[in-house]
Amino acid sequence: MITRFATLSVPMPYALPVAHGLLQRDLAFVEANGCVAEISPLPGLHQESLAEALDDLAAGTLRTPSARFADSVLRAQLQCDVWTQRDSKRTLPAMNSLVVDEDAKLDEHSVIKVKIGREPSRDLPRLLSILERSPDCRLRLDGNRLLSLDQVLEVVSCLPQDRIEYVEEPLVDPARLPELAKVVPVALDESLHDPAASRHEDEAGAWVHVMKPTRLGSLEELGDEITCARNLQRDVVLTSCFESPWTLGVLCRVAQEYGLSRAQGLGTSNLYQDWPRINMASSLQDVELPELDWQPWI
Repeated sequence: MITRFATLSVPMPYALPVAHGLLQRDLAFVEANGCVAEISPLPGLHQESLAEALDDLAAGTLRTPSARFADSVLRAQLQCDVWTQRDSKRTLPAMNSLVVDEDAKLDEHSVIKVKIGREPSRDLPRLLSILERSPDCRLRLDGNRLLSLDQVLEVVSCLPQDRIEYVEEPLVDPARLPELAKVVPVALDESLHDPAASRHEDEAGAWVHVMKPTRLGSLEELGDEITCARNLQRDVVLTSCFESPWTLGVLCRVAQEYGLSRAQGLGTSNLYQDWPRINMASSLQDVELPELDWQPWI
C-alpha cells in the first residue's frame, strides 16, 4: 500500500525525440512500507499517463507496465533482493551514449547510439562526422521504424562494417528485418514490446534484444524476456525511457545482476542536469529517496 508519494517535473536540456519533442520529464516517487520506487511513463511511448499509472499502483490492479515495474521494485526492496543491497565494490556497467542531433557533444563512451531516419538525407554525413570525431567508437543506429530497407542498406554500405555494432528496428516494414540481418547485426526493440510482433526466432544472422524494462512491466517479466533471449543465444541490452537518475541506477544494478555484458543503453543521466541541484526538502518533501551507493545517479 502506498503511504506517500510526490510528483515533480524536470526540464530537459533539449527536446526529447518523443511526443513531438518533450521539453520536460514528469515523474513521481512513491513510498510503501519504507521502500521507494519511481513511476514515469513516457508520453508518446507508454499508453498510460502518469496519473493513470499512479491510480493503478494505488489500487493494486497493476494493469499498466509502469505500475507493475514500480510494484516489483518496491517488492524487491522489501524482500532484500541482492541488487537492492549496498555494495562498496559495485561499479557501473559499460554504457552507450545517445546522440540525437549532429551538434551533440560526444563523450568518452566507446559505444554511441545515434537516432537516424528523421532526416534521411543528413544521416550519412552525421554518422561519418561522428566516426571521425570519435575514432574508437562503435555505432548503434536506431531507426525507430522510419526507413525502407533500401535506405538502410544505402547507409550501412557507406560505413565501415567493423564500426557498426547493430542497427535497431529501422524498418517501416519489420517483416523485412531478416533481409537486413543478412548484411548487418539487427536489434529488436519495438517488436519486443508488441505481443503480436515476430521475434524472427528461426532467422539467420546476429540479433540483439533491446529491452525497455518500464515498458515491459515488472522485473519478473523482464527476467522472462532475458531468459527467452538467452535461449535464442541472443545478447540483451537494457535501455531506458528517459527515467530519472535514480531508476537508471536501479536498471544498472539489475543489468549487473543478470550479467549482461554489452554496453547498456542507460547513459542518459546527463539529461537530468538539474537533478543533483533539486532541493529535495522542498521538491520531494513527502518522500525520502534511498541512497544508491554510486555516482552519478544521486
